[in-house]
Amino acid sequence: MRTKIECPVNFLRAEDLNVIIDSYNLVIDNSDPECIIVNPGTETFLDEDYFASYPSLKVVGTPSTGVNHIDIDYLKSRNVEVRCLLDNRDVLENIHASAEFTWLHIMNAFRKFIPAVERVKYWRDDLNEKFLRSNELAGKTIGIVGLGRIGRKIAKYATAFGMNVVYYDPYVSNYQYNRAFYLTSMKESDILCISCYLTEETEGLISGGVLDGFKDGLIVVNTSRGEVVNESYIYDLVTNDKIFYSCDVLCNEQNIDKLRQSPLFNLKRDNIVITPHVAGATIESQTKALTGILELCTKLQ
Repeated sequence: MRTKIECPVNFLRAEDLNVIIDSYNLVIDNSDPECIIVNPGTETFLDEDYFASYPSLKVVGTPSTGVNHIDIDYLKSRNVEVRCLLDNRDVLENIHASAEFTWLHIMNAFRKFIPAVERVKYWRDDLNEKFLRSNELAGKTIGIVGLGRIGRKIAKYATAFGMNVVYYDPYVSNYQYNRAFYLTSMKESDILCISCYLTEETEGLISGGVLDGFKDGLIVVNTSRGEVVNESYIYDLVTNDKIFYSCDVLCNEQNIDKLRQSPLFNLKRDNIVITPHVAGATIESQTKALTGILELCTKLQ
C-alpha cells in the first residue's frame, strides 16, 4: 500500500522503521498515497484543504484514540475510511503511558513535588516545611470519571497505594470498585480523575456547578481532552482556591492561537499545573501505536 507517514517516527532507529515498513508491505509515497498515517499532535485541523490534494486516498489512520483533529465528515463524503486505536483494543490494552503520566500528575498534586524542587534553596527552614507539608495517598478516596482502559489502570494503581476507589461511568459495571450512578455522588473524593473519551455526551461534563459540594482543595486531574471541562468554570474554581487543577490537555489544541486564549494557559498559581499533551509520549507507546494503526489500515487493502 502506498503510504505517507506523518506521525513522529524519529524515536525509532532507521533500521527498526524499515522493519516495520517491510513487515506491512508499505511503499512510502508522499505525493499520491492510498493511506496516510496522520500526526495526532498536529496543531492544525485536518480538513478538505489538507486531504483534497490526495486523489487516491483510501484510508486515514491516526495512532491515537481521539479523532477530533480530523474532518471525519469530509472523509466520509469521499468514502475514505478512518481508523484509530479504538479499533484495535489488543494494542490499547498494552499501552500504559497515559495512565502512568496521569499518576505522575496525581502524585505531584498530592505531594507537592514541583514546589519542592523549586524551593530546594530554602532546604528545611520552618516556612518551607510548612509550605511543602502534604498528605499521604493511603486511605484517601479517588473518584474516576470513565472506567475504560486508562481508568481501570488508574484504579489499579490507586488500589496499590491503599486508596478507596469510586467511579462514574454510565456504561461500565465493575464490581471490584464502588460505582457512583451520578458524577455528583462522588463528593467524598479527595481526587477527581477525568479519563473518559470526548464525545457529545462528555463535552462540557465538568461545568456549571457540578463540583459544588465537593471538598475544598479537591484535586482535579484531566488527561482526557480539554473539551471535557468548561475552562472558564475551572478558572473560577482555581482562582478562588476551591480546587487544584492538574492537566495534560486544553481546549482547541488544533488551533494554537485559540489554545493560547484559554483562561488557563497563562494562569500562574500554586494550584494549577499544565503539561503540553505529552502523556502518551513514550518510545514504547508510540511504537505500539504506530504498528497497531498500520495493522488496521493495511487490512483494508
